[in-house]
Amino acid sequence: MDIFQIDRTYRSIRRYRQIIGVLVSYGFGGLIEQLNLDYYLALGKRIVTFNRAGRKELVRYTKAERLRLVLEELGPTFIKLGQLLSTRADLLPSNVIRELKRLQDNVPPFSYTEVESRIEVSLGRRPPEIFARIDSVPVAAASIAQVHRAVLLSGETVAVKVRRPGIEDIVDTDVDIMMNLAHLVHRHIPDAQIYDPVGIVREFAKTIRRELDFQVEGRHIDRFEQLFAADETVSMPRVFWEHTSGAILVMSWVDGIKIDEREKLEAAGLDPRVIAGKGASLILRQILEFGIFHGDPHPGNLYVLPGNVIAPLDFGIVGHLDEELKGLVLDLLLSVINHDVGKMVKILAGVGVIDEDLIDIRELRADLYDFIDRYYGIPLHRLSVATLIRDFIGITSHHHIRFLPSMMLLFKSLATIEGVGRALDPEFDMIAHATPFVQQLLARRLSPEQLARTAWRRLDDLRSLMEMLPDSSREILKKLSKGKLKIEFEHVGLEPLGRTLDKITNRIAFSLLISAIIIASSLIMQTDVGYTLLGYPILGILGYLVAGGLGFWLAIAILRSGRL
Repeated sequence: MDIFQIDRTYRSIRRYRQIIGVLVSYGFGGLIEQLNLDYYLALGKRIVTFNRAGRKELVRYTKAERLRLVLEELGPTFIKLGQLLSTRADLLPSNVIRELKRLQDNVPPFSYTEVESRIEVSLGRRPPEIFARIDSVPVAAASIAQVHRAVLLSGETVAVKVRRPGIEDIVDTDVDIMMNLAHLVHRHIPDAQIYDPVGIVREFAKTIRRELDFQVEGRHIDRFEQLFAADETVSMPRVFWEHTSGAILVMSWVDGIKIDEREKLEAAGLDPRVIAGKGASLILRQILEFGIFHGDPHPGNLYVLPGNVIAPLDFGIVGHLDEELKGLVLDLLLSVINHDVGKMVKILAGVGVIDEDLIDIRELRADLYDFIDRYYGIPLHRLSVATLIRDFIGITSHHHIRFLPSMMLLFKSLATIEGVGRALDPEFDMIAHATPFVQQLLARRLSPEQLARTAWRRLDDLRSLMEMLPDSSREILKKLSKGKLKIEFEHVGLEPLGRTLDKITNRIAFSLLISAIIIASSLIMQTDVGYTLLGYPILGILGYLVAGGLGFWLAIAILRSGRL
């Protein structure tokens, strides 16, 4: 085995024990037993069974609060997972979502000596060879990176984002453990399968590894800078690629006012109402015009410059919508406006993941009719996008409809920017701002050029199908004529029964073995063969001891499983 693999395995075992300890300390010991983690981790069962300390202190916390505390204590990777899950209102109940949104990502900064070392290793040059000055105290510190203000030798003031030392190993270990736990959840908790735990962890792994690579964030910044190059209401930062690597990101410094600091904005002669409108236009253009949008436009990531210019920061999380998905979003909006519930159901199959075995279509239609009627006749300026999204997600969640991650990120971005807008302007109307963009998207969709492109794409799909059909049909007929056509059936949901039968069989076999040892020992006790102790054959005495020990162990195992 590779020495690095041994080290990683050792780190995983230590981390498993830490995770189990934290889960138990916050009252999730039952989950560990349900997942059979004691089978996969030595001493896990003993920890779960006997460590009861601190349970009384947990009474004042709800399960959602305890979940948040667990994620915070387990560190950066689990905090990031919680932040990702906080966007998945289609999967988790509202009380859990509220708690996960409170997850804090603030951690103590690492030393400036480590910053210098990180820069030198990543860029191959010492900081004095790049910067005329760099502040030793960071302006912000989080679990993945911290930011320092600096001045390049060329004179530009820049922000230097430095990846936290050792975070890559932590993330790799934690993601491996999360994936193993997700497989255990899938295997041992059938009710959790509708949430696709393995798919969630897989999507999270892609997201956090992209966030760890600052070159990816730099490319995002470049792309947004190109898209908004002609827009004087927006200022995108500039990436200094000659000083940027996967672990270091150097970009122009933004010296503005946070968008939620209304008093400072007004003192600087800026207009909050204008800023609210520009902020909404910024995110709507990204979504409906460009198909790429800032995934976390909260107030800390939006600054305002002189002239009411918006300056977004932190492009680590970015959402994407292809032309087909943008079209489905538009169709969904139009179906709501036109009260076309039948079309809404069809569109949900395109933008979401539907398990037809779990959905009652009639009940879904009734709930959607009720959703539309609830808001019928209300003036647009009195509607809240966040409320509409929350109620809509409530319905789809109830019917076990999961959305693509990019769609949930889209909903979150719209709700966030509306909240920012209403904080700046109580009369802010997000729907009024969105209407021109929707009309523009609809006009572009119905243009002769777009219709011709769509028709050509459909013809090309038909051509591919016609080319594939003869060969596929010939292959099926050939197998059928030779009697080699096989149809496989999969029994879904019987795996837990199989595992239970395995346990029962093993216990019966174990009991028979103990019985055989007792009978054999009894027969030996009737003879005078071999050495004796106090007049009894030693072999028979040993047999009784072995049978008693095995029987005691089996009884304890049954008692601790809670299934007499």
